[in-house]
Amino acid sequence: MPIEKAFAIRATPAVIWDALTADLERGEAGAYEIERAITGRELSLWVDLQRGVRALLTYELIPHEDHTEVVARMSPQGFRYAVARFITLGRSDTNYEMILVQGLANLKLAVEGDSDEEDETALR
Repeated sequence: MPIEKAFAIRATPAVIWDALTADLERGEAGAYEIERAITGRELSLWVDLQRGVRALLTYELIPHEDHTEVVARMSPQGFRYAVARFITLGRSDTNYEMILVQGLANLKLAVEGDSDEEDETALR
């Protein structure tokens, strides 16, 4: 069962897509393998999270009137993941949830910038 988190980002799917793909271009060669890419809608890639844990990471971009909902899903796989999940009674998934939240927060910051700065500008 995939781990899923979602953020609302005040930008168009195209802007978010550009940020996601630019982030990949800056990434380490061989650290990911693109599974599926539908420009502006969905990006799925295989990533190596840690020793023996590989995951399918999918970003889905859902446009709304004033924002884009970015849904991130992670499906960790591998023997080490299964053992850790069994031993911790599923609590090890919290680490992967935190990875998703931090990734989405970084994406939001990269696309929207400092929201406090924007709010001050809007008040002037």
